Amino acid sequence: MMGRSWVWGTLALVLSSLPSEGKAAGSPPLSNVEPALQELGKELADPSRPAADRLAIIRALGVWATAQIRAPLLGALKDPLPELRAEAARALGWPENREAVAALRERVDMPGEPPTVRAPAIRSLGIIGDPSARALVVAATQDPDPGVREAALWSVTLGSLVDPADRTPYLVRLAADRVLEPQLRCDAVRALAGVKEDGVVEALMRIVEHEPPIIIELPTGPPTQQQVMALRAAQARDVAAWSAGALGAIGARRALPVLLKAAEAPNDYFLRQMSLQWLIAWDAVEALPVFVRRLEDTLPENRVLVLGGLAKLGDRTVIGPVLTRLTDTSPAVRAQAIATLAVLGDSKVRPPLEALREQESDAGVLSVLEQALSRLPH
Repeated sequence: MMGRSWVWGTLALVLSSLPSEGKAAGSPPLSNVEPALQELGKELADPSRPAADRLAIIRALGVWATAQIRAPLLGALKDPLPELRAEAARALGWPENREAVAALRERVDMPGEPPTVRAPAIRSLGIIGDPSARALVVAATQDPDPGVREAALWSVTLGSLVDPADRTPYLVRLAADRVLEPQLRCDAVRALAGVKEDGVVEALMRIVEHEPPIIIELPTGPPTQQQVMALRAAQARDVAAWSAGALGAIGARRALPVLLKAAEAPNDYFLRQMSLQWLIAWDAVEALPVFVRRLEDTLPENRVLVLGGLAKLGDRTVIGPVLTRLTDTSPAVRAQAIATLAVLGDSKVRPPLEALREQESDAGVLSVLEQALSRLPH
């Protein structure tokens, strides 16, 4: 029997031979790797090997996504250990792998099969895209287990078992199911942004209004790369924010009260940002007091946004609050405040702008300032 060190050496050979883009996506393995794949298949079938080794073998075989590794994976799909069956079910999920459909369906239908196995089996059926499995997957969208339900809803909305005739209601269910993975729900929301239906608008409004609030904390100073990545990850999972954006993209003006409230959501700057963007795009005069209050927003980008919104509305009653932003800590905010004052075009803003010229040190702000002064009446 081959030793443990041989197994790991063979795994290293297989993984190092992968194409740079990841899965081979149906192309045959390199000729010098195929014997190693065959040997790994034999090791996988050996029940005396440690489970951790066999799991690693399944993962190594699965990345190839070719017919050459199907047989050992199908064998592992019947292993007594559920963690091995789950990993094998996951590994068999590549497009057009129709020869695995029957075995995957058997796992889904098997009485007593744990959800940890059924969920990856359904997900793989959704990747393979064989229409014969659709009825089974559709039934699983009602499963009480969140993992199984999520895999099924993904398959019929974002996977390869989509039917345009019923995609929208499944997208709505996926977006609204709070126990499912937030990033996947956001994917569903973005897909709904092009659907102008009353039911979709109602569902998105409910999400914005009732989604449990999230807290996205901003760095106190210039963000590190790790902090930027964390902020982007939080944005990608902000279901309420993406729902507000979808309402804006749909042009659902009856959602105006919802967006006005969301534009001042505490702790969630991204939800505020999404809402503000569409209130500005809609030229919503009802948002003027919201824009004025958001001049104190903790996120400089949001302060820039509302200054631009006030310029679009053109209401000179906001000149006083806009003038306070001339001393903002952010150069981008100061520059937009100057540009907004120039658009509003009142001669009384000229003295404070001229005074600012003597104090401002940022070259970009000074450039905007000179342009504004050239436009303003004396």
